[in-house]
Amino acid sequence: MLIRRFIITPTIRTILSNAARRLAVVVLLTVIAVVSAPFVNSPHREPDTLPALAESSKSRSRIGVTLRSGDTLLGVLKRFGLKTPSAHAVMEKMQPLVNLRNIRPGNDVHVVLNNADRTVEEMEFVVDSELIRVKATGAGWFAERREIPFVAESVLVRGTINNSLYESGIAAGLSPQQILDLATVFESDIDFFSDFHSGNQFSVLVEKRRYADGRYRDGRILAAELDAEDGAFDAFYFSAEAGGGGYYNRNGEALQRSFLRAPLSYARISSPFSTNRLHPIFRAVLPHLAIDYAAPPGTPVVAIGAGRIDFIGWQNGYGNVIDIRHAGNYTSRYAHFSRFAPNLHTGQPVSAGEVIGYVGQTGNATGPHLHFEFLHGITKINFLAFRLPKIEQLVGDDLQRFFRSRDREIAMLHSPDLKIRTAQRLSEN
Repeated sequence: MLIRRFIITPTIRTILSNAARRLAVVVLLTVIAVVSAPFVNSPHREPDTLPALAESSKSRSRIGVTLRSGDTLLGVLKRFGLKTPSAHAVMEKMQPLVNLRNIRPGNDVHVVLNNADRTVEEMEFVVDSELIRVKATGAGWFAERREIPFVAESVLVRGTINNSLYESGIAAGLSPQQILDLATVFESDIDFFSDFHSGNQFSVLVEKRRYADGRYRDGRILAAELDAEDGAFDAFYFSAEAGGGGYYNRNGEALQRSFLRAPLSYARISSPFSTNRLHPIFRAVLPHLAIDYAAPPGTPVVAIGAGRIDFIGWQNGYGNVIDIRHAGNYTSRYAHFSRFAPNLHTGQPVSAGEVIGYVGQTGNATGPHLHFEFLHGITKINFLAFRLPKIEQLVGDDLQRFFRSRDREIAMLHSPDLKIRTAQRLSEN
């Protein structure tokens, strides 16, 4: 018998080694693909199998689902085998507790299944840091909404204004929402478009919430100090015994006032209140007992205070105009609208901050702007110089409790440690 001997040269050995290595990689990737398949949701079709179990016990399984574009809570329940009538019954139980339109792609939903027959026993998800839970009982479906436990901390943010409060606040560590909240707190005292200058300083004590489910979220503004054109302003959040919480200055006076500081977000004041102005159309020196706010066409205009519409329509010179009657015999007038907000009519009540129209150029106007007048009786008043009356003053035990809380927060606002964090409380379920 002829026996051939094969000699494996170094070159052949290298080729075989590389081939074996490639084969091992292919096998490994195949195993990973097979194991991972149940965890992958195709964007084009429903998965053939249920998602992987997130948590299991002997009697129940808890499964997590992340909603994709086009998913609904109703669809999730039906995917897990719940019949259409029962799924609709779950939706009906939830409707008084939550606006289902707030459930969007990316939200996480947990479904609890009975391990014995794989029927749905519960479904829960988080909305606005509250837990919405629906569960099966002997009497039918039961729905509840409760706050998720959290630990609140106080965090100090301090900075100097360079260009705008928004840009400087972001640079200092405030979130966009916190800056908007800050503007709301001081809206009756400070015009955030014109009252700040480079070099003004701010200190803000904000609440950070750490939830039991591991999430973090910005809470409310607890206290703030701002330098502005007219001086220093401060605000402290406080809950009175007889009612809800609100913001007060260091004297215990409510920051909420009868009127907002301005009826819109504007680029500049193109024409101030004046008894002696050269009229841009008639070219004559005439009184201008109003304020013209230059703003882009379509800028929303809001009512400066609660009241009732006294007139809405067209008036020569004013164009589209609205008069609002307020308490104390005050009237605010808004003119040159391009259009009114829908469904407004004479005699209708409006709230402070409610949109009533949009900046335009109707009537005698050389450019888009809001012509704004403020009257006491029939006398026109310079609104920029008007001292806005406050609504509420703390008294008695509330005032003393406020002073103690205020003093603690002032010390924190002036702390040299910018990383101050003071645990406050654990919210109860």
